Amino acid sequence: MTHSIYILTALILFLGYIFGRLLRRIGLTEVLGYLFAGIIVGPILKFSIPEYFGPITTSVTLALVGYIVGLTFSFEFLKVMGKKIITILIVEVAITSIVVMTFVYLLTKNLSLSIILGSLAPATAPAGTIAVLRDLKARGTLTNVAIAIVGLDDAAGIIIYAIGSAWTKIILGGKTSVASSFIQPAWEIFGAIALGLGIGLAVSYFTKKVNISPERILVIDLFVALFGWGFADLLGVSTILTCMIIGTTVINFSSHVGIHSRETIDKIMTPLFILFFAVIGTEINFSRLSSIWAIVIMYCIGRSVGKVIGCSLGGILSRSESKITKYLGIALLNQAGVAVGLAFLAAQELSKYGLGSTIITLMATTTALFQILSPLGTQYAVKKSGEGKI
Repeated sequence: MTHSIYILTALILFLGYIFGRLLRRIGLTEVLGYLFAGIIVGPILKFSIPEYFGPITTSVTLALVGYIVGLTFSFEFLKVMGKKIITILIVEVAITSIVVMTFVYLLTKNLSLSIILGSLAPATAPAGTIAVLRDLKARGTLTNVAIAIVGLDDAAGIIIYAIGSAWTKIILGGKTSVASSFIQPAWEIFGAIALGLGIGLAVSYFTKKVNISPERILVIDLFVALFGWGFADLLGVSTILTCMIIGTTVINFSSHVGIHSRETIDKIMTPLFILFFAVIGTEINFSRLSSIWAIVIMYCIGRSVGKVIGCSLGGILSRSESKITKYLGIALLNQAGVAVGLAFLAAQELSKYGLGSTIITLMATTTALFQILSPLGTQYAVKKSGEGKI
């Protein structure tokens, strides 16, 4: 049956708010509540969701997410992070992606599914990790490195996803030539970088010449993020990477706008996140769960092993303290926000190949498992390192 888009939106917002608050009270992320709202509206109550609702919600939300992530990467921030953090990040992201890809492929022999899951695996949920550290009143080197890594993980995840998505489309499209295997991914990634840089520089120049009041910055933010997403889609380059590069350019060339933008956009993100994750919940196919549980388990094991080995090796290469090499990976198992968002984006981009439903169901299920179990890992790491005050 067909339902008014206004009633549907209102119901999703209400249910998302209620379930989010309930789950927050028992120590879980509100994201699971938003997903549950979508599950009730879709798979349980069988509400008819307009075809345009999902794509529009996804595009607007992820455009702003990419832009916000980019706004965190000022030159000052990158200088403070230092070589040790960057070394650990690169090694951790690469190994996590490779391990998940290998584990899933050994089980399924499906190369395209293995690549896309491997590209989704590195992203860590900052909110859940930082909430546990705050609750334990954690202070010290491990805590500082963990906070820095989760802040950078989303950006690294976006880049890895752009690479993995491009390669997956090449494989599924049947193009096997060496030239096509490199040219198309290179265009999607470097084209996005060039486009994002161009738009970011243009906006930075404009905002320096025109006096924009703080209350009107949101208009510029929405224009930049949505225009960047739309133009990137038109050119066939990575949409979310374009928005991230725009944000990075703006914060470095027009810092006053970038700083106000982070604060302004943050105020409107909660209702967007409720709608976004609820849309994902409506797409979960429970009839497929019985056939993918083995992949869910293999993904969770591979991601956990990859995080631990990656952080340990990164710590050794960067000559970090022993408690970082031993416990950092265990503290970074949380998965939510960007990983689930990228999964939904991947499902849309790969829907014509029959992978959409599998990817969404896999990532929603693994996210729920990591949300429940990862706080225990973070708590264990903090206490073993001697940095917890509780």
